[in-house]
Amino acid sequence: MIDLYLMTATEDEMAAALTAAGVINDEGNPVIGMSVDHIGSFSRFERPTWADEPIEEHYPGWHTNLRGNFTDEQLAALEPISVQPAVPYRVWA
Repeated sequence: MIDLYLMTATEDEMAAALTAAGVINDEGNPVIGMSVDHIGSFSRFERPTWADEPIEEHYPGWHTNLRGNFTDEQLAALEPISVQPAVPYRVWA
């Protein structure tokens, strides 16, 4: 199993990329062997030190996490939108 963290500007761009890679079908449902977690845009509070007030950090764009057994072709198709977050917003259990 491989975990991927993806980001595009919009939900429609993400759906098009996932469909083109064969990760979801035309109805937007994951194909067999794939798990999809759509997050969308999100905010989290960062605190540089405990003495500082929290700072809201906004992460725009459309974020999606994937877990599955990917083919080399699927990985290549998703590589342009793959990101490596320092601290993922959500992870697979």
